[in-house]
Amino acid sequence: MVRERNAGGVLLLGHNMESKEQTKGLTDSLQRLSMETEPAIPLFVAVDYEGGEVGSAPWVPVQPSAAEVGGRGDPEEARRISEIIGRELGRGGVNTDLAPVVDTGSGTAIGSRSYGDDPALVARMGAASVAGFERASIVSSAKHFPNHGPASEDSHVARPVVDHDVQTVLRSDLAPFRATVEAGVPMVMVGHLVYPALDPGRPASLSPAAIGLLRDELGFDGVVVTDDLIMEGARRGGTTADAALRAVGAGVDLLVVSGPPEEQAAAYDAVVAAVESGEIPRERVDASVERIERVKERYPLYSGG
Repeated sequence: MVRERNAGGVLLLGHNMESKEQTKGLTDSLQRLSMETEPAIPLFVAVDYEGGEVGSAPWVPVQPSAAEVGGRGDPEEARRISEIIGRELGRGGVNTDLAPVVDTGSGTAIGSRSYGDDPALVARMGAASVAGFERASIVSSAKHFPNHGPASEDSHVARPVVDHDVQTVLRSDLAPFRATVEAGVPMVMVGHLVYPALDPGRPASLSPAAIGLLRDELGFDGVVVTDDLIMEGARRGGTTADAALRAVGAGVDLLVVSGPPEEQAAAYDAVVAAVESGEIPRERVDASVERIERVKERYPLYSGG
């Protein structure tokens, strides 16, 4: 994928990381491969490390869950924890953390991953967490836009629907995302959940209306990244390649596909074919490349070695 298709990044899962030394060797080899392949741009090397139950890098000291931190209500603690996580991840060559979770509430699939039920509290904690990652020079990603917290289904296995009216979305659901955008978060992850008030037929990750809200209402011009496109909330009985096409068409910049290599290749090839045929305008992809390059230039993704 790196050599033949210029993959822009890799996502490391638990079974990829045995130790700091092994992970650093893996990430360095991937980065060297990317730098030896035109156009010689370093990779995003990402993990999901949130603290609590979601933390797969074995060399990073165990950190409390967001719910614990939110319960104490101290943004400085949230900032300090994210800085520790970021600095430790960096020692293993990881430069991107798909965190913090800034969902409000603890519905299905979220639980202790949320800072709490109060949007103002979650906003303070989320912004502080972003500041911590910034101090560690790690790319962070606020998730799961527009808010997975109220969902009663898990988007890994279903397509949740959240029946909030527009005012609730603007006042409550988006408040933490607005705070992280104002704090300078470089990425926002869109979730595979339907908000009928925004788009009755498509999940946020595949919805031009939802992406437009993030861009226009919150003024976010960073990288919009999908949650994993192999999840049922994205595919809904179809293929990952189809979900990838719809996500790019909706305005997403970066696609996460953790399936088998052939599934990843099929998604990539489908997007390329759609651009070549004119189904997806070349300018749509160029705009995403520009946003990705801006983030890659802003962070020290790879120093050689």
